[in-house]
Amino acid sequence: MPIYEYLCSDCGRGFEQLQLRSRETVSCPGCNGRKVERRLSVFSYRGSAPTAPEDGAVAPLGGCGCTPSTCGCH
Repeated sequence: MPIYEYLCSDCGRGFEQLQLRSRETVSCPGCNGRKVERRLSVFSYRGSAPTAPEDGAVAPLGGCGCTPSTCGCH
């Protein structure tokens, strides 16, 4: 049972909803509007820190798979 993220076009509120069926009607919990847009949902995983490589390169710790110098997510 996936949890989807939505954005309401009527009031601008973002919310999450557990959706049991793909054709289930989704409405905003704030204004009860039905003009909602499903948003791209991302997750992050932070495990234990990896050991540094011998060449001194920095290994990423976050779930996005990049380093602070190679992308804008940090």
